[in-house]
Amino acid sequence: MNRYLDMVDSPEHVKKLKLDQLQQLAEEIRHELITVLSKNGGHVGPNLGVVELTIALHRVFSTPKDRFVWDVSHQSYVHKLLTGRKSRFHTIRTTDGLNGFALRTESEHDCYGAGHAGTALSAALGMCAARDQRGSDENVVCIFGDAALTNGISFEALNNIAYTTKRFIGILNDNEWSIAKNVGAIAHYLNKIITHPSYNRLHKDIQRLMKRLPKGELALRLAHKAEEGFKGAVTEVTLRPADSSLGTDGRGGFGNSVIFEEMGLRYIGPIEGHDLPLLINVLEYAKTSGLPVVLHVLTKKGKGYDVAIQHPEKFHGTGPYDIKTGAGPAPKPGAPPNWQDVFGQAMVKLCQKDNSVIGITAAMPSGTGLKALEKALPNRYYDVGIAEEHAVLFAAGMATMGFHPVCAIYSTFLQRAYDCLHHDVCLQDLPVIFCMDRAGLSAND
Repeated sequence: MNRYLDMVDSPEHVKKLKLDQLQQLAEEIRHELITVLSKNGGHVGPNLGVVELTIALHRVFSTPKDRFVWDVSHQSYVHKLLTGRKSRFHTIRTTDGLNGFALRTESEHDCYGAGHAGTALSAALGMCAARDQRGSDENVVCIFGDAALTNGISFEALNNIAYTTKRFIGILNDNEWSIAKNVGAIAHYLNKIITHPSYNRLHKDIQRLMKRLPKGELALRLAHKAEEGFKGAVTEVTLRPADSSLGTDGRGGFGNSVIFEEMGLRYIGPIEGHDLPLLINVLEYAKTSGLPVVLHVLTKKGKGYDVAIQHPEKFHGTGPYDIKTGAGPAPKPGAPPNWQDVFGQAMVKLCQKDNSVIGITAAMPSGTGLKALEKALPNRYYDVGIAEEHAVLFAAGMATMGFHPVCAIYSTFLQRAYDCLHHDVCLQDLPVIFCMDRAGLSAND
């Protein structure tokens, strides 16, 4: 039996498939991802979560003229499959094979390379400004995760979008995870939107309405009007705190408006990220709005693969695995413990002996080994999210008060905080310890 995936060698082929064929294509893509990555390893969960979204993007927009900017770009595997790289997909993350991230030199459909979080919104806005300067009409679509909103650079970009361009499409891919579970007030805020019972009732109504609307200009105008009323209702019932006091967890509300709207951006959503007809309709709507837009899409990390859903942190990025069990290769007999486990246990012992020792990580509790400290002594552990600069400055502040913070950050990520390390820690001679994991030659990505 021929697969629809075998018929797709470019985004133009996606546009020719019928809706039921696109839904079958989504299943075939998931099977391809699970099979290939079981041999090569890779970012399993994030890519399984964006299958329908990526198909819908290529249905509505036309790369390489239109430009997709992927934050981090570890979730661009489906994009690679749909843009002429299917025959080489089995080589992903191998020597001379496809890259595990978007790469400008690999394909004309990859307009921007990445590997770190928080860069996409600024880069996409720069593309919009360049487009406006030269008077062209391409669409620029930025796909960023909710974890990117723990990164300060993202807010620097959001602060500038509405004052720089009238045409910008941002897609907030909200799966509630980065590598570990997201932390902080923004994660709490997004969860507040999607869990309120009044929102859920209205959400179902608007999804039914969007699906019933016919195609064409009149339909789009009607959709805009419907969305205005819907958004106003959600703004009032979902985001207004029950009273002016702090919640039971000590956090306050964000007022009675969507934070993106306060920045001058049209907010659409949240919407179901695995509903292809709805995604296509709403993307068409965003494409024609003539305004800077943020589309909030709810996706399931690991969608279609139960093992990845049950173990989202492990299957964010993994080595080869057994498809049935999800287990990786058994360690060799007599193999020494890995560095992260030794470091994590050492941190637990240090913190038990010395009350001034504190562990800090930037969204990498498992990768750095500090997960052990979180479990053993949670009040001596801080995960600040994908915010390396903040992590270093936070540690510097603690050090001025007699503490001895230990910052466990991957070497490739610590370079993002070099100025803070030099200006705030070194010049002030503060007792901050940096444990730079994966320095020098290291495996995988």
